[in-house]
Amino acid sequence: MKMKHRLPITKLILFIAIALIASSCSKGPVYEKYLKMKSNVWDRFAIQEFEIPIESEGKSYDITLSVRNTDQFQYDELPVYLILTTSSGEERMREVHMIMRQNGKMAGTVYGKAFQVQNVIWKSVPITAKGKCKITIENIIPKIQTEGVSEIGIIMTRAKTE
Repeated sequence: MKMKHRLPITKLILFIAIALIASSCSKGPVYEKYLKMKSNVWDRFAIQEFEIPIESEGKSYDITLSVRNTDQFQYDELPVYLILTTSSGEERMREVHMIMRQNGKMAGTVYGKAFQVQNVIWKSVPITAKGKCKITIENIIPKIQTEGVSEIGIIMTRAKTE
């Protein structure tokens, strides 16, 4: 009786194992955090703050702002003012207008009972020192309270240029 040659099966198992290991090392977020707003209301002077631990120096990152909102949000845009302070002390400031409605309909993707809008705010930000980066976000709608904002989030991923 002839013995079957098992080498192809061994190669297949090895290939699957390598593919699984490679997929687990994907370029997902190195940091992702959301801050919930009490009763889906963002107070005008309630500055949202994120502290991002940096464990690797000499890397570049893309930083994305994510806003989750309900249909109570009544404006077409959400203007915000952001300040990024890197672990080496460099500061970058930016005013951004997040598009929340288009043609009268909520923009973004459905997220449970809310909608989620994401914009890359900074691309390829070089981080040259270990420590903590800080991002502050200020709602600049000229009303005391903005209804319909349920969460604000920051997502940091390795820059694709690396």
